[in-house]
Amino acid sequence: MIVRMNPTPPNGNRRIAPPARAALLLVGAALLAGCGSTQVSGAGGGAPGPVGATGGRTSAKATAPNTPSSAALPTPTPVPAPTCSPEGVSLAAEEANAAMGLRVMAIRLTNCGAAPYTLNGRPGVRVLDADRAPLDIAVQKGSAGIATLEGFDAAPTAVTLRPGEYAAFQLVWRNTVTSGTKGADNGRFLEIAPLPGRPPVVVPAYLDLGTTGRLGISAWAEATAAARPGNDRPGAPLAR
Repeated sequence: MIVRMNPTPPNGNRRIAPPARAALLLVGAALLAGCGSTQVSGAGGGAPGPVGATGGRTSAKATAPNTPSSAALPTPTPVPAPTCSPEGVSLAAEEANAAMGLRVMAIRLTNCGAAPYTLNGRPGVRVLDADRAPLDIAVQKGSAGIATLEGFDAAPTAVTLRPGEYAAFQLVWRNTVTSGTKGADNGRFLEIAPLPGRPPVVVPAYLDLGTTGRLGISAWAEATAAARPGNDRPGAPLAR
């Protein structure tokens, strides 16, 4: 549209033709209407929130960046699962049962190989410290006078495990401290040969042996109740 302007009057003031003035007034009104649509106060006189595409107000919570929580709990360190030895067995220590300073712990052996595995007798056991150095602990057959425990001194019998089956033996000790000069012995690992002469396996296990210097071991038995979680009675008899 061509707007024709009147010539400049003698007093130097330019006049806008009526049609052009009307057009400018319409443009100004449109601009004021557009600006006024965003100047809406929030509840309580606060700053307005952003306006959504449909004209409604968008929640500030919905538009906040997704930031990680600083109070997130650390991921616990996983406990490694027992590994299968080259001989086809894995060993693991169960939690020790405790009563009046007496400790009884079961050690489970699982046949993780592909062939039957036979046990007959008692394992060879050494107690190791945190550096895996041997402690001066006398490992004795049976309860060794440490306590009277039902079934602990049973004679060894042959146990043949098919793949996936397990057997267990038990350890017994007291955590009594009777010496004021000798430090208490605390085992952190057990070196266990399933039978004397067979390759040993090192098993993580905590033994608070006090200053007694003695540890009794039972014979192998199949599917023992002592090796099952939930048995909280020290010296529980081995289940056949």
